[in-house]
Amino acid sequence: MAIVNYTGTYPNRTIFNTKHVGCVIKSETRDYRAMSDVWTTADYALVWLPEEEDTKWIRVNINYMGCDMVGVIIPDITTGEYADDYAIYLLIQEDIKRENERIDAERRAKKAEQGFKAALCEPTKGATCRAIKGRKVKKGTEGIIFYIRDNRIGFKGEDGIAHWINADQIEVNYAGKGYDWKPEDSWKAEYRRVSATWSSSEAYNRQQRNAPRY
Repeated sequence: MAIVNYTGTYPNRTIFNTKHVGCVIKSETRDYRAMSDVWTTADYALVWLPEEEDTKWIRVNINYMGCDMVGVIIPDITTGEYADDYAIYLLIQEDIKRENERIDAERRAKKAEQGFKAALCEPTKGATCRAIKGRKVKKGTEGIIFYIRDNRIGFKGEDGIAHWINADQIEVNYAGKGYDWKPEDSWKAEYRRVSATWSSSEAYNRQQRNAPRY
């Protein structure tokens, strides 16, 4: 069977038509807004579409509204001619799900790494930095940070000239190790190593400045 539509009232009802033979996967009853101020329930069936090789939810009944036709939903996908096709579809969907989960995990891990690096390389007084973008300070200009307020940074080069720039227009030389330095393992591991040496007040201040919590 599949979706069998009946007319008339029980027990004197007759079969009007039968649809989606061998393609019904499952049924579900949901709340349904029949009119702007009238709510009821409706019966839905998840069916297999052979030509599209995909699934689709279709509405079969709107309940308690005095409809002349009533559909009976009988799942039959596992016993019909499309059972093998649907089984292959499920395997493919499982592969797609795993791949999407892998991509999402990589994205979150990358974002976390960027967060840990940003927390360790945030501008602090006494740190060495250089301009990486902007128009007022030449790119590559390097100096020691002496002023930080909101998003503004002040740093002086060896010539003693002060430069004023936005925080997102510089990069910090982390611990004097070089601008291109990277931990051998990860920034997350480096963050854990370094944060273990912080005093309670320093740890608190860094957390207040939105240090990552992953």
